[in-house]
Amino acid sequence: MKEVDVKKTERIRRIIQRQAVDRVPFALWRHLPPEDATPEGLVAATLRFTRRWDLDFVKAMFPNRCFTEDWGNRFGLYNRAVGNATIAEHAVKQPSDWRTLRPLHPLKGALGEQVRTVTLLREALGPDIPIVATVFSPLTIARYLAGDEVYAQALTHGDDLHAGLRVVGETVCDFAQACVEAGADGIFLAVQGATRDSLPAQAVREFGLAYDLPVLQRIAGKPWFNILHLCKPNLRFEVAASYPVQAVNWHDRSPTGPTLRQARQMFDAVLIGGLGHDVGETFLEGTPEEAAAEARDAIAQTGGERFILGPGCGIRLATPEANVDAVREVASTHAL
Repeated sequence: MKEVDVKKTERIRRIIQRQAVDRVPFALWRHLPPEDATPEGLVAATLRFTRRWDLDFVKAMFPNRCFTEDWGNRFGLYNRAVGNATIAEHAVKQPSDWRTLRPLHPLKGALGEQVRTVTLLREALGPDIPIVATVFSPLTIARYLAGDEVYAQALTHGDDLHAGLRVVGETVCDFAQACVEAGADGIFLAVQGATRDSLPAQAVREFGLAYDLPVLQRIAGKPWFNILHLCKPNLRFEVAASYPVQAVNWHDRSPTGPTLRQARQMFDAVLIGGLGHDVGETFLEGTPEEAAAEARDAIAQTGGERFILGPGCGIRLATPEANVDAVREVASTHAL
């Protein structure tokens, strides 16, 4: 195919719209401690990270604490492997606590700091590279507030959990809208509960999907690059088809899959993945040559069509730069 010289925003728009692009787009993301403690620090670290590998879109990697600390979650030190903050104390200790939650203002407190991050990123980067804002789904936030106990509560104290999710859902809708108004081209909706290990299929829809769809509906027609991220292994991947998003990201190198090739047969969204980012996997622990081979395999699985090369989740802090360079080179030189 003849090469087409396009800017990053245009490159991503083109793959969404099934138009010709010059090469396979490439992006990756990770937590950026300790700089992510302030909007200015997170922006500076994000700019360095983005420019170091000439990424095709920017995921605003907000610190995970921001979604729950103003509801009373207490956090400890950063996880030295992943870079997220560890939870020291959950705010929701018993089912009745869900009924005490009140909505948070998206422009105040920890959430307001992240909206400011989006504003500063857009000012620094201009319009020529897409920015997506990380948004935890309501059920994902509920898991942060109560721990894995939230899944048992869904089955035994559903009314209490629904009361909490209504408040959390309202807050997430407001936050997503604020991020888009601040300049984000879309959101990266992180969903942790859509697994066979967490909930039965109907409960995933009742406590997960039912609160996720209003978030996407609130911003419908404004952003053009919304990404669904399905986190954790053993996914109920069929739920992805219910989300009105432009792209889907998951850990396709997980033994429980699905692979990129399998996912392409299931639905037609842009697929983001191909790199095994976790312990024991190639991108983290292999050689640069092995990482490059994995990238080429991912492109082969998809034919490079409606595909963005990237990790299945945030990469670990120890990911070798040489491996990232090797993978970036594959994307840069693979003309479509």
